[in-house]
Amino acid sequence: MTRDAALLDEESLAFRVYGWNGPWVSLGLFQKAERDLLRPDLVPWTMRPTGGKAVLHGHDVTVGLAAPLDLLGVGSRDVKGAYRAIIRPLIAAMNACGLRCALAEETRFADKGSRTADCFAHVSPNDVVEPVHGMKVCGCALKLTERSVLVQASIPNGLPLVDPALLFAAPGPVSPLTWDETGFAESLMTALAGTREGVFPIMRT
Repeated sequence: MTRDAALLDEESLAFRVYGWNGPWVSLGLFQKAERDLLRPDLVPWTMRPTGGKAVLHGHDVTVGLAAPLDLLGVGSRDVKGAYRAIIRPLIAAMNACGLRCALAEETRFADKGSRTADCFAHVSPNDVVEPVHGMKVCGCALKLTERSVLVQASIPNGLPLVDPALLFAAPGPVSPLTWDETGFAESLMTALAGTREGVFPIMRT
């Protein structure tokens, strides 16, 4: 996840799509393992440069995606605008791979669930959900600097490798959804190409 943070220094749209070697937990910037995990020794954990709540990895596709604010046409104080601009291509790529989804604020499922240490336990208007049943299908966290924005996203594919109830006091529901991740990186590249302006290249690392 340190490599994700380095994307903030690029002069262009840049992204990484990757998986994990077994189960891991990433903690948001303001979380603490001893406070937010029931058993910090159960699986390896790491800190993210972004905020948000804890995410259980290993059964997911993880994305680090960064862009200069000038390219997105937003200012450094416009958190909502930056998030909306950078999340749209991610949603488009997910839909292209057969994972039907939308921003929660565009559905009837915004602001449901409990606010716990588990990212997937609560759906905010900013979250990405399956629009029919409201299942949260992507956990996202943001870091905004004076010149760039970074979003780190976790998209589950199938069941977790470890029972979340062993890690979180009040875990969110486990998503039963599976989807074809084979062409996801290419779909994201296409979606980003459709939103960029000028001659900025897209860097896939």
